Amino acid sequence: MTAITLAQYVGPHSTSPDWTPMRTQSAVNLLTVTNSLLDMLVGLGVPMPINPATKSQISGQTFGGFRPQSCPQGAPNSSHKEGQGIDLFDPHEDIDDAITDAMLIMFGLYREAPSATKGWCHLTTRAPKSGRRSFLP
Repeated sequence: MTAITLAQYVGPHSTSPDWTPMRTQSAVNLLTVTNSLLDMLVGLGVPMPINPATKSQISGQTFGGFRPQSCPQGAPNSSHKEGQGIDLFDPHEDIDDAITDAMLIMFGLYREAPSATKGWCHLTTRAPKSGRRSFLP
């Protein structure tokens, strides 16, 4: 079973005043559906590499999961800063290649278009303005 934990998601930002109970609950909701999707993908034989920097399936160095509002990466109130977005480590595009819109619908997720996320897969529970399951940022 593949599982990204809440501790991995919040990373070094667990003492940030921005890590509120509401954002924590949003992150729990995000991780529940993300982990279910990842389990499905593992069952289909999709590799789930571990990012050496985060020691998890979260991409980046420190900002692939939760981001405090003061984080220079991402827009103010981005899905990451609200506990609703995650970047998965996907160095060979295996995850992005395997995900279908039907899967995203099944789990209530949206993702940035694979063409905009080389080396990672961005998932969110927050619908973009377009309402499309795969969207350009």
